[in-house]
Amino acid sequence: MLYLDSSALAKRYFQEKGTRAVSARFMGGEPIYTSVLSYGEVHAAMGRKFRSNETDAEGLQRRRDAFTNDWLYELSLVELSVQTMSALPKLVEVYDLKTGDAMHLSAALWLRDTIYLRTKSNHVKEAMEFGVADRRLGWVAARCGLQVFDPENED
Repeated sequence: MLYLDSSALAKRYFQEKGTRAVSARFMGGEPIYTSVLSYGEVHAAMGRKFRSNETDAEGLQRRRDAFTNDWLYELSLVELSVQTMSALPKLVEVYDLKTGDAMHLSAALWLRDTIYLRTKSNHVKEAMEFGVADRRLGWVAARCGLQVFDPENED
């Protein structure tokens, strides 16, 4: 099971360090989760790439279409709620996290604690991973007991 924050998920739509590793995970057949927060963050990243002329209008539309397809058919979405954000107050008390990072991490911890650990059987060998391309957030996630997948280290 893999949770991708926006920094890792956005790599799927642009050729950059980590793109191959993220795309390979989509081909692996494992469930891939992300928070609904990623919808806005990935679109914002695409907009930044367009405004900085790293893609043209046609390329932007292709990437939006690919993201929409993944959003509808490939990703399992974690809603933002009091339950999924329950770890957030303690996270920001202990660690210097940006709001979005704290929200993604809280959602991943909730996913691990309520879904992954409850459905994991003795036959399941793989761990739940937190996919992130932000080193600071990856460090905090590891301190919180998550196995970290940094796509930039995989390419």
